[in-house]
Amino acid sequence: MRYKIETERENLFDVNMVIAMRVRLEGEVIFEKLEKAFYGAVAAYEILNSKVIIEDDGNAYYVDCKEPLSSFSKSELSFEELINANEKVRFKIENGEYIRGFLSPDGLVFLMHHMGGDGKSLLYFIETFMNVLAGEEVQKVAFENLPVSALPKDSELSRPYKLFVKLWNKRWAKQKRVFTYADLDKAYRDFWKDHKTKTVVDEYSADTLKELLSKSKEAGCTLTSYLVALWIKDMQYKADVGFAVDGRLTENRSMGNFATGIHIDYKYNSKLSVGKNAVMINRLMKKKISDPKAKYIVINFIGSIDPSLIDTLSLEAAGVYHTRFTGMFADIMNYGPNVKKKDLSISNLMRADIRTDYGDYRIKDIAFVPPVVSYGENIIGIITVNDTMIVTRHVYE
Repeated sequence: MRYKIETERENLFDVNMVIAMRVRLEGEVIFEKLEKAFYGAVAAYEILNSKVIIEDDGNAYYVDCKEPLSSFSKSELSFEELINANEKVRFKIENGEYIRGFLSPDGLVFLMHHMGGDGKSLLYFIETFMNVLAGEEVQKVAFENLPVSALPKDSELSRPYKLFVKLWNKRWAKQKRVFTYADLDKAYRDFWKDHKTKTVVDEYSADTLKELLSKSKEAGCTLTSYLVALWIKDMQYKADVGFAVDGRLTENRSMGNFATGIHIDYKYNSKLSVGKNAVMINRLMKKKISDPKAKYIVINFIGSIDPSLIDTLSLEAAGVYHTRFTGMFADIMNYGPNVKKKDLSISNLMRADIRTDYGDYRIKDIAFVPPVVSYGENIIGIITVNDTMIVTRHVYE
């Protein structure tokens, strides 16, 4: 295999690109069976049997890896402690390390580097893991990603954006530097010396979820919009809210990075009810998602800028690389240290797109924690399983 990394490039040099999930099971849990299921699931996915190489010209590729380093082990650490312990230890994606699995006192914990896939991808991995655990036969899953050439024709960058891309690529070519994993190692060492994240997990019971769904339905909006209205209600300014969006073009269940994003600006109107504010938020979201240009602009843009210039965004945000030129670019892209970050960055996996019963095992619930992206202030993860909605908030302490 050899797949060029384009639209997922911004995840390559970010020092905090790990998606976390905690799975609580019903059924007898035996470590040896879990370990076997983990490696069986890893073997099923082409992307998890690859590694990421960076070539001399700055282009990066997924290529075959004969002995991938994804691993499964026991731990006495809690879910949050595992996140904190592992966020400081770089995933060796150049050796095929995309997932670390743990049997912990809190349940099964899976930590996946975003280069291994998005939130839905990790759900599909867990589904395959559970299938193997239940003794079911699983099929090999081919790699899929979302190159610029595959994006809808009507999502092409507008002329002003194309001119912007051309100008910045031309200016970067005069001073271009190709970054390596040694640069990423240094970024991890320097950044995590004085940084730590905090994860808050809130569980919503079936009754509470039913009430929220009833209120959002009565208002005529989505649950996500209603939750956003509640969260920004006390903000005295226009909130900048980002939403992760599934960019898959087909109903595939492969692992890969298909995440794109939209954002809206909205000031809560205290003269209106929560429901009416939620309807306004919902309209703004729907307008962006239904417009291919708005829906795919993030990954279209990322895939059009010189890959090494994209790398500088993460390195500037981590405070380990700076030039006047790359600093200006980071500010424009909202990665700069002194620019205002998004107030909320929300990833809602909705009702989990996997079944919950697997032979003698049943998934009780799942908690989903997205990475603290460099352009976000409060990172929110939402997932619903068996009528239990779990909302997490992931921030820097």
